[in-house]
Amino acid sequence: MTNARYAKTSSFTAVDVQSASLGASRIAKGLEADEIENISGNVKWAESSIRDILKNEKYCGDARLQKTITTALYNRKRNYGEAPKYYVKDSHPAIISQEDFAKVQELMALRAKSKGNVEGDREKYTNRYVLTGTIICGHCGNKFKRHIDNCGTVAESICWICSTYIIGRKNSCGVGRIKEETIKGLFIRVFNRLYTDRAKLLGDYRAKLEREKLNELDNERIAKLDEEIEKLIQQERALFLIEEKGYADHNLVKTEHEELVKKLTQLQTHRSDWMAEINKRDTRMARTLELESIIESQGGNLTGFHDELYRKIVEKIVVNERTKLIFQLKNGLAFEEKYTLKRGHDIF
Repeated sequence: MTNARYAKTSSFTAVDVQSASLGASRIAKGLEADEIENISGNVKWAESSIRDILKNEKYCGDARLQKTITTALYNRKRNYGEAPKYYVKDSHPAIISQEDFAKVQELMALRAKSKGNVEGDREKYTNRYVLTGTIICGHCGNKFKRHIDNCGTVAESICWICSTYIIGRKNSCGVGRIKEETIKGLFIRVFNRLYTDRAKLLGDYRAKLEREKLNELDNERIAKLDEEIEKLIQQERALFLIEEKGYADHNLVKTEHEELVKKLTQLQTHRSDWMAEINKRDTRMARTLELESIIESQGGNLTGFHDELYRKIVEKIVVNERTKLIFQLKNGLAFEEKYTLKRGHDIF
């Protein structure tokens, strides 16, 4: 292979149609053999990165808007049809032709079909593992990926590792790996604690949300904010009128107007942030009631890991240390769980 096959830029390696026919794995190996760096400055290329590049419409001058959306808990996630997407043709200069891009998509579709990976089955492969996409590194913010240690041997075990740790070969992020059985065991412990102490844990949390909601929804305070905003708007209009009639110097009006706009922006931002927090609390209340129903319907403590319960209850797991995991539930509650590393089976 030669560098001529790949058109290298400062942040992206454009792969031509001939290369696309090789498949993501062979393209990645070719880039690594030619020591071409990816956007992070590493020469290690992931197949998923190659596929993302090949499917990215931005390189042919188009743009697909709203690929990701913000959830009720203010987290970003891929848009799998929960909200509309918009496709804009010729939104910016292209670096590859529309014809080449279309041919690459056709080749990728043929390869996927030959492997049985058709459009309707993609979510099945994406969500094959219940923990996928839910474990976040507390140091670098990247997601953990599934990995098999000692594959094919009697010591084979499944673990989850920070993707930065994998790419950087321990140099970028030192959190390390966590056994899947440990993560699942800790979830069972979280659920059983919730089930056993549900009256106090969830009851106290609901009471806390109610108190915060009542404080934040104080009508007098909202009215006062709105009144201050309205006064500033009136002052702004008066300034424009004074200048229009020639009663004040333009530079003086400009200075005062800039100060008014600054104050007005601060007030409006404060009000928007405040109302967003109220809406978030309302969501947490609804999720808490839903969580109570889920726990009650279970009818007892868990004796084994339950995929569907995990999906319904856990928003994400934040790994601050290898032996310290924070389970953040979908209603806003969080549980810090610790365990002790041990050869064979961890202690928790």
